[in-house]
Amino acid sequence: MAPPPKVARLMGSKFTSQVVREGWTHFHVVGVQRLETGWHAELAASCDGARRVRVPTTELFDRAHWVPGWTPLSQR
Repeated sequence: MAPPPKVARLMGSKFTSQVVREGWTHFHVVGVQRLETGWHAELAASCDGARRVRVPTTELFDRAHWVPGWTPLSQR
């Protein structure tokens, strides 16, 4: 099953987490996968590609958790 258009466009997108995850806040999408619970995005830390997190795409689209693009640390 192909991902919905909104999810398919996520590949390569940059996001800033509102909380520190795996020691970092700036991530980019390296994969999108459908699991039993829905669509999930795998994100790699921008400065350390070995640090990865997997989050539901619904959480990724929620601005309370993630902000599109890389936000400077001074603006948070």
